[in-house]
Amino acid sequence: LAIGGIVGIHWFTFYLSIKLSNISIALSTLSMGALFSAILEPIFFKRKINLLEIILAIIVSTCVAVIFNASPEDYKLGIIIGILCSFLSALFAVLNSRLPKSIKPTKVTLYEMIGGVITLSVVMILFQPEAISEVVNISWSNLGWLTLLGVIFTAFAQIESVDLLKHVSAFTLMLNVNLEPVYGIILASLIFGDSEHMNPIFYIATGVMVLSIIMNGILKTRFSK
Repeated sequence: LAIGGIVGIHWFTFYLSIKLSNISIALSTLSMGALFSAILEPIFFKRKINLLEIILAIIVSTCVAVIFNASPEDYKLGIIIGILCSFLSALFAVLNSRLPKSIKPTKVTLYEMIGGVITLSVVMILFQPEAISEVVNISWSNLGWLTLLGVIFTAFAQIESVDLLKHVSAFTLMLNVNLEPVYGIILASLIFGDSEHMNPIFYIATGVMVLSIIMNGILKTRFSK
């Protein structure tokens, strides 16, 4: 349930980042997940940080700084919230990887989803009580979309990610998450149009950040072999 609380805050900060900036900004900050996991894994598993991860940290931090400076002033709070969201995603991935492998992924996901719902409910009651009426009076079409997003793209995806953590490290899992900004930004531009268009510097910095993290994963795999 405690990890579920982290998941809930992660959800909240992700959508808050979108609200304060846009989808492209929120997704680009998710690329820092691998960086945070590279820092958190040595802490939780008591291993040394290698040189590649230090280089990765410098590259990613530089790219985020470029994105921050190139973004409109009213988007910068959204970037900061997005970075917090990315840290939380790495944190619960590392914590999940520490769970006993004998525990079924469905059981882990059930408790985490319960913890997430409780956390979001508390946040809603404390900070946005007017939204409760929107939840109660939700339209059938929106309920259908939320069910699809909740069951397939959240619960099922979480079950699979917990199962994957029995076979790969949290860092490797977060490397795959770094593909989200690539197809997410493309889809956001196609669906939402001009509101998602950013200046070329944003796309260059995001591309460099994603590619550097992927290359780091490839090099680490080769060196480990």
